[in-house]
Amino acid sequence: MEERIRRYSRERTLYEEFAEQVLNILKAIIKQEYPDIKIASYSKRAKEVESLRKKLRKDKYNENSEITDLAGVRIITYSKKDILLIVGIIKRIFDVDIENSVDKTLTLGSDKVGYRGNHYIVSFSEDRVRMLENKKFEGLKCEIQVTSLIAHTWSEITHEKGYKFEGELPEDLERRKNLLAGMLELADLEMDAYVESFDSYISKIEQEIENGCLKYQINSMSLERFMAWKFPGISPQVFRDVDLILNELKLFGLNTIKELNELVRFEYEKEVQKADWRSLDGIIRNILIINDADRYFKKVWNSSMNQMNRKNYELYQKFDVDIDRICKEHNICII
Repeated sequence: MEERIRRYSRERTLYEEFAEQVLNILKAIIKQEYPDIKIASYSKRAKEVESLRKKLRKDKYNENSEITDLAGVRIITYSKKDILLIVGIIKRIFDVDIENSVDKTLTLGSDKVGYRGNHYIVSFSEDRVRMLENKKFEGLKCEIQVTSLIAHTWSEITHEKGYKFEGELPEDLERRKNLLAGMLELADLEMDAYVESFDSYISKIEQEIENGCLKYQINSMSLERFMAWKFPGISPQVFRDVDLILNELKLFGLNTIKELNELVRFEYEKEVQKADWRSLDGIIRNILIINDADRYFKKVWNSSMNQMNRKNYELYQKFDVDIDRICKEHNICII
């Protein structure tokens, strides 16, 4: 065993490089194929020498046992449903050692609770090994773990942080452990259900606003979709402070997208396109001021702000806003 430990100590840097290469390939393909997937974290490592020593001391291992997790990569997703998409990439771009790979959900069974994740033992295909930068990784294997953030939390509590227990726990602790595992699994399922419902809601907003249905209450999502529909020529569309503009719309007395849309003059739409505006906050604020400047400066304007951009000042003049009077009343200087 000691000779094997010494050999691995010499080769450990190679396994670190291998894990990093595996992770870089995965990150690039996930970003390219599924840019909307949000990853909680990526990590990679080569097994610590002492961890290998402890593993080899276990009864099920001997001098000739294959250790397939000397290099490791972990991908933690926010949504459980994204795991299947990432698993599909893994199976397509790597050679997978099916015998040593495991889906913890399947091994756990339908009547038990606990950690659920997908662990795949992979190596580079012949085509990938032919690449100059990968020749040194020929024959090496890497364990890729793909799991959700909630499932990872369970793993951290029960294993990584030292709360794993070999043998039988007292009945009350075993029950509490199972209750906790069940709660986390239910939270995982509910998180997926929420994400799916949220995505459906956003898709519905997009479709209905594109069809001219503007019944929605003003919120960050409906406002973003409305602005993309109303001012499609603006790219990229940027909110500097969406919470601030939502509060201004509320103070102005607007509740629905329909009410906001009714304030947008056709001439102003053309002006926005011609003037090359980018800030959605400013575009919306100008809609309010052009419609009713007195209401805006009475109910919405922050009195601590005593400056106005000349470009905006000239825009208000163009739309017959009595901006000189307003600036005088509110001690606003033009810059």
